[in-house]
Amino acid sequence: MNVKARFKDKLSNLLFLQMNKERVEKVFNTKLKTNEEIYMPVATEDIVHKVKNNEDVDNIPVAFFIEGMAYVLGADEKFKYNDIYEKIILNAPKASEFIKGRIASYVKEKKYEEAYIILKGLSKVEGTEEIYNKLIMLADKLRSLNKEYVEEELEIIDKAKLIEGYALPYLYEALIKKDKEDFYGALFGINNYIAKGGEETPEISELKNSLKIVNDYDEGKKLVYDEPQKALDLLLPLLSELGDNAEIYYHIAVAYRILENSPKAIHYLEKSMEIDNSYPEVFNELGINYACLQDFESAIVYLRKVFEVTRSVEVCTNLIMCYMNTGDYKQAKTHLEIAKKIDSDDEIVKQLNNILKDA
Repeated sequence: MNVKARFKDKLSNLLFLQMNKERVEKVFNTKLKTNEEIYMPVATEDIVHKVKNNEDVDNIPVAFFIEGMAYVLGADEKFKYNDIYEKIILNAPKASEFIKGRIASYVKEKKYEEAYIILKGLSKVEGTEEIYNKLIMLADKLRSLNKEYVEEELEIIDKAKLIEGYALPYLYEALIKKDKEDFYGALFGINNYIAKGGEETPEISELKNSLKIVNDYDEGKKLVYDEPQKALDLLLPLLSELGDNAEIYYHIAVAYRILENSPKAIHYLEKSMEIDNSYPEVFNELGINYACLQDFESAIVYLRKVFEVTRSVEVCTNLIMCYMNTGDYKQAKTHLEIAKKIDSDDEIVKQLNNILKDA
């Protein structure tokens, strides 16, 4: 059962009293346009017990109807009598203060979902920043206890954004996007929060900086093959923050190789290996770069290490070409047979087979 369905299901815990229009107008001192009978909700257990014992409706304090109506407004946005409930709450003296008091009591008792539902109901008639501050924080609390609340919180955040110049919803949206690993969206949200006047505390600055690092790193990795110089412009400044990460040196090295600067590529690959020498990709890059520098003996050393781990046809064909360049056709043919067993349909394997068949 999703959150909204569970909220609606909770309405079965309320007692709905059928009252005619005149009785409602008298009890709540409010003029109504409807002529039909209205079902009025009572939320408090003590009052429900009294009603079930046939006590007169006049003995039920108006305040407990107010709580019931707020509860319904929060639990089911399409409930038949919501417009009437909103009008009654708006016109009832000190209704808002009473509802806020009940919410505080529920929070104190750690009944966060009950508090949230009633507060959500109050937001229908009092959609202020004060209300939404509490509503967003309660929704976030519930999300921390149950991940099913994420869509509910996002819905509240979207409504809060309609308040002009209101910064807080953008902060909580950023936190949700960060949890979903949408780091670009999270950074966008933090920037919006600050732009709309949100306080940039040291914690917010740290979060903003960490998100920028993650985004620049991800963008840099994406650009390595197509725009290697732009990739380097993003990745190299990150070494001050990510200098203990072997992977970033690898990506920088690939960018330099694409730019045909194999000596620099080898430098950064060696840096990567100083941190972690277990990445086959790094050995493969070293092999490719040494081959680019015509140092085929060194290339063979690294490519053999990679091939022992990966048994990749691509690495095998690179090895074959290195052996051919050193004049070692015996090893070239031996590895060609291995490559055929791995993938005889590979186009490079077919080309090498045609070259070596008469060698």
